[in-house]
Amino acid sequence: MLLIECGPGSTRRWPAFGITFERVRGIVVTHHHVDHCADLAPVMFGRNVPDPPVRTPLAMLGPVGHHALIDGLEGLYGSAVMDPLGMREVIELRDGDRRVVGPFTIDAREVLHVAGSLGLRVTCGGRVLAFSGDSGKCPELTALCRGAHVALLECSYPASRATTKHLNTRTAAETAVDAKLSRVVLTHFYPQCDDVDVAGEVRAAGYTGELVLAEDGLVLDV
Repeated sequence: MLLIECGPGSTRRWPAFGITFERVRGIVVTHHHVDHCADLAPVMFGRNVPDPPVRTPLAMLGPVGHHALIDGLEGLYGSAVMDPLGMREVIELRDGDRRVVGPFTIDAREVLHVAGSLGLRVTCGGRVLAFSGDSGKCPELTALCRGAHVALLECSYPASRATTKHLNTRTAAETAVDAKLSRVVLTHFYPQCDDVDVAGEVRAAGYTGELVLAEDGLVLDV
């Protein structure tokens, strides 16, 4: 099992979906903002709680600075989150990198957010999921999404809020159209989206393919 992002409180939802520490073989974080990586420490701690500790390998992938982040968590929390059995591998991803974790092939592109922020293209069994991470509209994101069976795009703001470091409903639609996507899932809605018709704005901006607005507990096939 491969997890993408590890935001605050996410591990508390694992049991509802049959996710266990033993099943998770990789966690990919696209950037180090707290809403994307706050539960890495609980994962590190949770693997050590059983007696004996979890013995399955875990690849922890992230942008440049990921080693420093994991080292910092170990320095802060000490032995509770360390890796006494040597089962963790920390991997830093740069633009254009490809890594394989079990049956998953992960391609990373640097996108337009903060320095080193990643968008991901994950291939498994011939099916492709593209994930924007946090990103504004940019050629790298469009290229990452092109040909994906499903694209999971952030959509932080309504069209009325111009932004270059995030997508809004208009730029999400434009990205989907430019990448010729047939199936799009939108996520990462900020409160400003609560008072608008997100789907309506995306349609008005020209996207006509399948559109899903993500919510907690959403399950879909790629």
